[in-house]
Parts: sequence; structure tokens; C-alpha cells
Amino acid sequence: MNFAIASKDEFYEIKHFLKWHNTYSANRTDIIYTVRSENKLIGLARLITVDADNNTLWLRGLFIDETWRHKGLATSLLNYLYKNQIESLQTKRIVAFAEPHLGKFYQKNNYKEVTMDQLPPSLKNRLESAHAQGKKWLCLMRD
Repeated sequence: MNFAIASKDEFYEIKHFLKWHNTYSANRTDIIYTVRSENKLIGLARLITVDADNNTLWLRGLFIDETWRHKGLATSLLNYLYKNQIESLQTKRIVAFAEPHLGKFYQKNNYKEVTMDQLPPSLKNRLESAHAQGKKWLCLMRD
């Protein structure tokens, strides 16, 4: 397996991969980490900068192709991006909103459930809006 931060040249392939899997699209401003097997894209994580000083990143998406799930790739990808973003001092924390059934997965990966009041205002507003629409997302943070 090869884990890497995506280059701008990979953007079209990433958009196609996400469309093929009927999941959220990506933006050119996203920080995208990929996982590949024999040069084939099999998963990715999308991070979005939340505040101007880069203290917080929002893990907007984590996706592994169904045929590659339950092999520890999502955990490995989370650990890889954490090392790159946090340990290199590029950011201080990563926030994820997750469906309740994924809470234990994130907690096993060192994310802690936090309250909305611990979020930057822009993420707090997004989570409040999601809850108002009936979504029951958990708010998780790793720092």
C-alpha cells in the first residue's frame, strides 16, 4: 500500500473515483490524502482548512473502496495524515463529524467526542445546521 498527499495532477482521477463510488465530491482547495494499491486509487481522506491560521482541519470525508474495507486501511490512512498534519506542526487539531455507528471506529483512532462549543464558529454552524436537518452526527476531535 502506498499512502501519500495528493498532487494537483491527481485531482481529475480523485473526482472520477468519488463520482464512481457515489460519494461526496472534492474541491481543488481540499487537502487530499490517498491510498493506492499497485498504483490504483483505492481510498482517500479529504481535509478542509477551517480557520485562517490552520489550527483546525475538518476531516470532510474518509472513503475506502468496498473491496478493500476491513483491512485496516482507513486506520492507516488516518494515522498517516495525522502524522503529516499534526506532528509536522502544520495544524493543531482535526475535527470529524461522523454517523453514530462510526463513533467507536474514530474513538479507537484517538478521536474524542467533544461538544459543539469546542468547535471553531464555522464548524459549529455547520454541525448545528446538520442537526437541524435531522442528522445525528457525532462531533469528534483529535489533537
